[in-house]
This record gives sequence, structure tokens and C-alpha cells, in this order.
Amino acid sequence: MAETRAERNYCLDFVKGIACISVVFMHCEFPGTLGTLVQCVSRFCVPYFFMVSGYFSYYENGRSFPAARKIKHILIIIAASTVFYLLFAAAKYLFLGESISVSGKSVIFFLLFNKPFIIAGQLWFLFSLLYVYILYAITDKLKMQKIAYYLIPVLILVYISLAQGCHIIGVSVANMIYRNFLIEGLAFFMLGHLIHRYRERITEKLSNELLVTVIVLSTLLCIPERYAVGRDFGVNICTFPQVTAIFIFAVKNGNIGQNNILTKFGKKYSMLVYVIHPFVWQSLKIAYSKLGIDDSTAAQYLMPIMVLALTVMLSLIVEKLIAAVSNKNQKARV
Repeated sequence: MAETRAERNYCLDFVKGIACISVVFMHCEFPGTLGTLVQCVSRFCVPYFFMVSGYFSYYENGRSFPAARKIKHILIIIAASTVFYLLFAAAKYLFLGESISVSGKSVIFFLLFNKPFIIAGQLWFLFSLLYVYILYAITDKLKMQKIAYYLIPVLILVYISLAQGCHIIGVSVANMIYRNFLIEGLAFFMLGHLIHRYRERITEKLSNELLVTVIVLSTLLCIPERYAVGRDFGVNICTFPQVTAIFIFAVKNGNIGQNNILTKFGKKYSMLVYVIHPFVWQSLKIAYSKLGIDDSTAAQYLMPIMVLALTVMLSLIVEKLIAAVSNKNQKARV
């Protein structure tokens, strides 16, 4: 059966709430060992967001993927985010003297690998998601979804080979080569799509006990993997089973998180948190520098907490402004 409003999966939104908090702590790290531990177990968050997008792009009963609506939606978010961060970059240039550099190479890297320049680098996910939606729209039009499923293990293998594999043999590969719409984005998007297509079969065969065991073990194993390999690759090898088990558990247990604040947070504010947190983080770093507390251990531990708190506050404000403008426009059309 296709998912309806009556059978809304609250657990997917609940995990989105956890994931958007993890995004903040993954980018704005706590110092020392705590920062490394929190970051390496939080790597599931961006793959999870790709999987959610893929999951809700699956339509049954002959219904077509609403490509134009999805692409328009992400384009609006990209446009608003880009304008905001361009203004932020201009302000830093005018008042702090920070340089703004544009080169042909940076444009090529952006177009090919979704590596932003001038604006916050963390927003690569938005541009990747746009590309993935376009790719999937073509796949859906040509009825090639099942063929795309076969690419999932191939893309995962390519990711691990280019990231951890090349590092182990002493070859340096820029992370934009594997952290982009094609290798990371499409793999996890189609994985979410596949789980939706076969969700009854998957959830029947995999027990909660097994899923929780995989989640716990793979999460814990992310820690020795990080220390053994000695580098942040964006997605740990152990992240692949970790995020897959988390996602299937959420699909299987849709009522978990109902009426929970994290569920509402994940549903309404996860995208805003993703877009806004680099601005808050960069602003606080500027403030820390001006106050001369960059090297303060207490201030460094406080930074991620402040970034999260201020990002949530700004997200609430922006959401209310968007809702107010939307209501005003609706009334004007009546």
C-alpha cells in the first residue's frame, strides 16, 4: 500500500530530528576526544537525509514521480540559501576584509562535484540533492528504477575504494571526488527508494532485535575505525550498515516518536537547521576571535551548544516568517 496521511511514519521524522542535531555537532565539533567520538558516530546524518528523500520519491499504483514539484522546491531553497550566504560573504568582505575569490576551477568543481565556493561548503548537500532529483526524474521517466538499484552496491564500493581504500595505500583523493551527487547522493537516495518499494518484505524479515544489534554494533565500530584509519572521510565504512539499520528500524516502527518534540522538530525544521547552522557557526567564530577567546577550552566546549541553540532559535523565527508570508499570500489570492 502507498503511504497516506493516516499512516504517517513518525519515527522517520523523529530520527530526522536527531540527524539535524548531529549535523551541527558533526560540523561544529567539540574539542579533543569528545569531538572525535561525537563526529564519527554522527556521520549517518547526511546519508539519512538522502535516504529520506529517496523513500518519499517512491510512488505506487502507477503514480508518477512529481519531478517538477520536487525540483522547484529544492531550487527555491537553493536560491534563498545562496542569496543569503552571498550577502553574508559580502558583509564579511566589507567589514572584516575577508577575500572573495572566484576561479574557473572553483566553478568547474562546483558544477561537477557540488563543491560550493563563497557560500558555506556544508551546503553541498542541497546542490547534490537537486542533481539527484534530476537524475531520478530521468530514471523514473524511462522506468529504470530497478536498474538503478544495481548501482547501489557499485557506488558504495567506489566510495569506500576512493575514500578509505586510497588513503590506506597512501593515495590522497579530494573528498569532493566521492562526496557528491553521483557516488554518495544517488547511492543513498536509491537505497531509501528500494527500502520503500520492498518495505513489507524487508520489515517482515528483519526483527527489531536484529536491527538494534546492528545499529549498536556498527555505531560503536565507527569509533575504532576512525582511530585505525585516522581520517574523516565523511562516511565511515561502518556508517553504511549503521544508517541502513537505523532507516529500516524507523520504517518498521513508524509510531515511535509520535507527539515527541524531536519528531516535530525533524519534520518542520531539519532543512532550516541544515541551511542556517553554518551562518551561526561562522558568526560565532568571528565573535570568538574578536573577544580573544579562541583558545579557551571552556569556550570551545560551549561553541557547539551555542551554535545548536542559536540555530534552533533562528529556525523557529524563519519558519514563522515563512508561514506568515504564505498565509498572507493565500489570503490575497482568495
